[in-house]
Amino acid sequence: MKQLAAMLVLAATLTMSANAQENLPNDYLTPAFHAARREALRALMPPHSVAVIFSYPTRTFSNDISYPYHPNPDLYYFSGYKEPQAVLLIFKEPQKGADGSTYRELFFVQQRDPQQEQWTGRRLGVEKTKSELGFDHVYNGSEFAGYPIDLAAFDHILFSGLPDDVHDDLQDPADLYDLMQAFRKKAALPADFDPATNGLLGNLAERATVATLPSIKAYIGKQREASEKLRNNELITRLLNCKSAEDLEAFRKKVADFKWNTFLYDQSIASLRVIKTPEEMALMHKTVSISAIAHAEVMKAIRPGMSELELQGLQEYVHKKLGAEYVGYPSIVGGGANGCILHYEENARTNVGKDMVLMDIGSEYHGYSADVTRTVPTTGKFSPEQKAIYDLVYEAQEAVFPLCHEGTPFPELNEKATEVLAAGLVRLGIIKDKSQVSLYYPHGCSHYLGLDVHDVGTYGQPLKENMVITVEPGIYIPAGSPCDKKWWDIGVRIEDDVRIGKDKEELLSWQAPRKAEDVEKMRTQKSAINDWVLPAIR
Repeated sequence: MKQLAAMLVLAATLTMSANAQENLPNDYLTPAFHAARREALRALMPPHSVAVIFSYPTRTFSNDISYPYHPNPDLYYFSGYKEPQAVLLIFKEPQKGADGSTYRELFFVQQRDPQQEQWTGRRLGVEKTKSELGFDHVYNGSEFAGYPIDLAAFDHILFSGLPDDVHDDLQDPADLYDLMQAFRKKAALPADFDPATNGLLGNLAERATVATLPSIKAYIGKQREASEKLRNNELITRLLNCKSAEDLEAFRKKVADFKWNTFLYDQSIASLRVIKTPEEMALMHKTVSISAIAHAEVMKAIRPGMSELELQGLQEYVHKKLGAEYVGYPSIVGGGANGCILHYEENARTNVGKDMVLMDIGSEYHGYSADVTRTVPTTGKFSPEQKAIYDLVYEAQEAVFPLCHEGTPFPELNEKATEVLAAGLVRLGIIKDKSQVSLYYPHGCSHYLGLDVHDVGTYGQPLKENMVITVEPGIYIPAGSPCDKKWWDIGVRIEDDVRIGKDKEELLSWQAPRKAEDVEKMRTQKSAINDWVLPAIR
């Protein structure tokens, strides 16, 4: 009877797996895309090296309930795999297996388990990882520890560091904890290996020159005061003792010889992910369009007396209606004074009254995140003070857009936004000197966007075609600020998503009005949402 029950469970699970192929989105990234990304990574890897990419850990939401699982963007980028308890190895050169076969990748994945799948969802397992994701050498995670490969024999092991808060599920002999422990052993990873120090040394080796040595030494000196690891690090001491170009070159050679290398991993991944392929741009267009449509719809629906949570829910409903699986980050809906809190996430105010509301909400579609912010008057009309601030932020954004083309140094975007905002705040009498602009504009203007809302990339480099960035100047004047009280509790941010073009930008979030007059005009339109009548809570 037990065997029969087990067979029935297995049959049901296999039926579910077959049915899972129906009515799914047809615009996921393809196996060919992921394979091409692996080849692009190989081209950047040094000789005789291996890149090791783990899945993200699961996280507890409540007691024995986990948060919805979010895959490691790097693992997804190179494989399309979206499950936990996995590790992917990508080799620079072809490797010979014990059976004489040749491989360039090894993938250890979560094992099929019909009983668990009935509770927590379908798993690809070995065979479907091969057939659906296009890998040849795939194994159950339980086989990783015993697989005959000596990672320590490679000259360079590229990885992102290992999280130190992953618990060991004693009922699963191949969970992420066990995979990481097997990796530590195979890679002969020192027990005191510190990815943060490794990354810092890599950055210093890349950026240090004889001219910049004094400022670098001053920076490192302050860091050492707070860190015993840095005080005891031989290479940090060596850098502080550098006096010539020859000394620096010797320091760089030492860093370049690192066997365990998180800096080179991060640098390589960032250089790939920061430039979007045509397949990625198709998804970026969709996720940003979904977000912009949601903002426009809520502009129509917003009324005095609504709650912050209600406005959040309306935006996120539109996301789901249009196919976005998640939000790209916790939604920010700040009415009145709450709009002056940059990452206000409580959204707890039950009545926004007649205040202006700042909404920073973006969808995540097939892994790719949008990041769009609009600031809207609930009454449909900006007050004179609100409009003055809004128009200044809009002016700053308009000044930055023409710079969003290939070749512009990234820092110039924020420099231009700061210049316009500073001049405007002086003109309005809110500050006396331009140097005070950071009182009311405390953040940067732009960041990269993609698989992470704050996507990977180097912020000192010139812009390149097919990068995707935000342009998001803002002004926030909390109560008690040293200016006329009429400006207090006004917070405005206008944030749009932009593709960097060869000669000009492409505004991706155009479907959400930006100009004050257009926002007010959108507010006059009717939304079907306003006709919803729900029963009272009893």
